[in-house]
Order: sequence, then C-alpha cells, then structure tokens
Amino acid sequence: MLVLGLALGTLSPVVAQEGTPGSDPDEPPFSLPFADPPGPTTWLYEQHYGNTTAAFNYGDVWYEFGQGLHFGIDFEAPCGTPVLAIADGVVAYVDAEGFGAGPHNLVLDHPGTGYASLYGHLLQQPALIRGQTVTRGQQIGLSGDPDGSCGSRPHLHLEIREEGYQVALNPVPFFDVNWHMIASIGPFTNGFQQDLDAPYRWMKLDDQPDVHFSANFLNNYSHPWPPRIELRAPVNPPVDRRLDPLPDEVTVSRAAVALDQWSLGAWWDARDPDAVYLIDAVPDQDAGVFRQPLDGSPRRYVQPAPPPLVSPDGSVTVEYVGGGNMRIERRLTGETWDVFTNGNYPAVSPDGTRLLWEVVHGNYLPGSTLPGVAMWISNLDGTQRRQVYTQAGGYSQWLDSHRLLIVKRPPYTAETQLYILDVDDPRVQPELLGIYRFLHGLKIAPGGGMIAFYMPFQEDAAQSGVYVQLTEIGTSPRQLDVFGAYEWRDNRSLYVLSFDAAQDAAQGAHALGVVDSQSGDHRWLTDPDDLPIRVANGDWSVSPDGTRLVYVDPTDYGLYVLTVGE
Repeated sequence: MLVLGLALGTLSPVVAQEGTPGSDPDEPPFSLPFADPPGPTTWLYEQHYGNTTAAFNYGDVWYEFGQGLHFGIDFEAPCGTPVLAIADGVVAYVDAEGFGAGPHNLVLDHPGTGYASLYGHLLQQPALIRGQTVTRGQQIGLSGDPDGSCGSRPHLHLEIREEGYQVALNPVPFFDVNWHMIASIGPFTNGFQQDLDAPYRWMKLDDQPDVHFSANFLNNYSHPWPPRIELRAPVNPPVDRRLDPLPDEVTVSRAAVALDQWSLGAWWDARDPDAVYLIDAVPDQDAGVFRQPLDGSPRRYVQPAPPPLVSPDGSVTVEYVGGGNMRIERRLTGETWDVFTNGNYPAVSPDGTRLLWEVVHGNYLPGSTLPGVAMWISNLDGTQRRQVYTQAGGYSQWLDSHRLLIVKRPPYTAETQLYILDVDDPRVQPELLGIYRFLHGLKIAPGGGMIAFYMPFQEDAAQSGVYVQLTEIGTSPRQLDVFGAYEWRDNRSLYVLSFDAAQDAAQGAHALGVVDSQSGDHRWLTDPDDLPIRVANGDWSVSPDGTRLVYVDPTDYGLYVLTVGE
C-alpha cells in the first residue's frame, strides 16, 4: 500500500514532450522495473491500480488528491532490490515532496511518448540529477519501504502519468506483461471495491479509470460492497471434508458456465453445490444476488444486494438490519434472532452454533498506530455474549467450533505472530503457534486442523515458498516443493496453480496441480497446452465438496467450471 501521494501541480516538465498521451497506447512501450522475473525470492505483484478495496478504505488518508483511487501499481520487493528505468528518459525530479511516495522518489520524462513514470518508496535518494538522461533497463534506484523499516511494507510504487503530471493512467496496457498471471499470487488479496449502483464498473484490471489529481472522489459510493474493513466478518474456514487421494490418471474436464453475462466475484453456498451465486445488475433497480447453475442454464434472481453472509455449512445466514444489529436466520427452521454487534458482521462457527465478531476501536492504517481490536463471541441467538480477547491490531478467525486463530502483526516489522485461543478453556488465554517472517496468504484447511501460507523473501532464499502447518501448539511449518496460488481441496491436500514466470508467461496459462500437505507429494493434473487455465483478477474458488473449481477467464471474462475426477 501507499503513503499519501500528491499531485505536483506547480512544477513544469523538464523536457517538452512530443506526441499525444492517451490511456490506451497502440503498443506497450515500457518494460518492467526489475531485471528478474517475479517469484518468492525476487518480487511479487502487490496491489492493483485504481478502484481497490484498500483505496476505498484509506482513500481519504492516502489518496485524497487522487480522487480516492490508488494511482499506481505496487510490487512487493525486498529493500535494496535494483529498480530499472522502464524506458529511455530524462530525469525530471528527484525526491520532489509534491509527489509523495516517500521516503525517496524519482520522476522520469519519456520524450516522444507523452508520458512520465514515477518510482516511489525508494530506499535512498537516487544518484541522479535533474536533466540527466537514462536508458531503458538502467538501474535508477533501490526499492525501499514507505515506513522506513524494510520490514513493514517493502514495495515499489510505480505510476504512469501524462505529461504535465496531472493525470495518472492505468499502467496495465503500457507493458507487455501477463498481468493476470503475476496477480494470481501476491501479498495483498484485496480486489476492487464494488459499487452496487453500478456493479460492473471498474472491477477489472484493464478497465480502471484515469485519475485526475485534485478532482472529486470517484469511489465515494453510497452502496459499497464489501463493507469497510473495520466492519467485515472474520473469514470462515470450510467445513471439514476428507476426500480419497486422486488416482494417477485423474481426468480434469472444463465446461463453460456463463459467457455472455457478468461473472466476477462468484461464491459458493454449501447447501447448493450445483450452483454459484454472484452480484449482477437488475434493470431499473439496484444490483441483485443471482443463482447461476453450473450446467450453464439461465441464472435466477434471488434477492437484492448486498448478499447475506452464509455459514460454512450453509445452515445460517447473517444480514445487517440497522441499529448495529445483525439478523441471524437458521435456514432449516426459519428461526431468526437480532443480535447486537455494533454493526460488525459476525462469522458463524463451522458447526453453526456460535458467532464471532470484532469491534475495532479506531481505523486500520498500516504503518500507523494500531487500533484496539476486541473479539466477541455469543451463541447463535446472541446469548452468552462475551468478550474473549483484545489486542492492538490484527484479527481472528474460527478454526473449529471452539478454537480461534489469532493473528498479530507488530508495527514496523516483517513479523507475524499466530496464536490459538480455545474459548471453552476457563483460562481464555491464547497460546503461541509460531512467529513468521513476511507471512502472506493465510488459509485455514477444512476442519481447521491445518493452515497454509507463504513466506517470500526469506534471509535464506531456499526457505522462501509455500508452507503448511498443523494448528497444534508445538508443531512447526513444513515447506512444500511448489509455489503458486493455492486453495484447500480437503483437510490435507491443496489445489495449486502454477507460477513459472518463464513457462507460464510464454504459454499465458496455468497448470492445475495437487499437493499432499503431509507427504509433500505434488503433481500436475493438467497441461496448459491441452487445457489452458487463465484466471482473471485471481478470481477462482473450490466447491464445498472439493471436486470442482470455478474461475473467470480474462480472455472473454466468461465463467468456467473445472471438474476433477469425473
């Protein structure tokens, strides 16, 4: 994420630019700012340009002069990673405060193109002077950390602006890069903030708006989805499931589900395994929730948006009804209860008997003082309501019907601490599971017995990768011999999408694999030449029974289903 960047409205370009700038160049004119391909030891894609959920949450603090949008692309990289010029250029500004993006920044003009590039959060002042020429691929600086700690949020912030610097452009069309491939795994999983009054707008990597500095906010939505970060429900783990190991000659088939309709953001309901649900537009009214059958038959309107939250087993729904109250409904019986949570969405325990919610006393703002977070639980009907723990920052999740996973992140460090809290233990004190460096992508296995995560940029490069660990005190994480985006198949195995920068970029598609978390055995189930899997916005998910995957393909933005084992 980015500290506040301002428009430099009073300064003039060093060199008069030629050509007419535009938001969609005829050919990608720039190259990436790093010499090495992306990976767990080099750099990873961190945050999109534009209408991100992070910008919606922090726009009035960080992006006030950028219409509330994130007006660059962020790449996570260890401090000291060489940063390269993306094209031939002329140094326009070094450490100009008006551009923000400290502790150090650099602006290059690119004569003949009508564009300029900005490199933010550099480790030290670049050894360049105004008016100096640079060539494409020349080292122009070192990546740093906006907090100055090299452990808090180390990343490079890259902008493409029109000459004059008053308009920032979506960088995606300026690079011959498979953005969807490199965005499949990254430290921040935030997508784009949806406006329920215009649910299709600015929800793709390639349709983000130009930012006109100092103009009105573009994302000041009256009906946003998802809720602000301080109000969101803790993430629920899937219900426990154990599947047979896949045979050696398993078949993976693909079918188109919906090709001519909006399909981003689909989710599963455990009680309805033959369909997914999504937010779509409704003529002459607000957006609605639709049921989309996986056999490709027409989708059906279900109810107005926003959608209710559904428990892991599909037995309970949660909806905000105002006044700080949530309406809890048990679907089988139709019983309902209004439970006061201060307006914070609760997560339902995997067995459908309890609620967990968090009350945040302040605002999350990475790099700043952490707010107090109080964790509350109650029975499903709101009885036996009690605060079970409080800490500065961080968050909690259900592991199973009585255990919580507590996540702590000390400020200005690369450290993440994980704790287990048994809410039925009279002591109600968390026990340390482990301390991790640059932990990202934390996902709980069905049943809560294991977790998966990845840790890039370790001091020993060989230890950078994906890990699994039992959620039992005294256990240690185990590194897997594969790197890429992952989702749990069942309580011991994961599906993995390949992330080979050279091979995948050339083929433009993923392979789908499976890895056993206990033995470490890994194999690929598909070949990109025979079954190319392309995933838009990192938008893919596994069915509640673990046998199917749905994803959106960026070539046509159609919704597809993969069936494994039939």
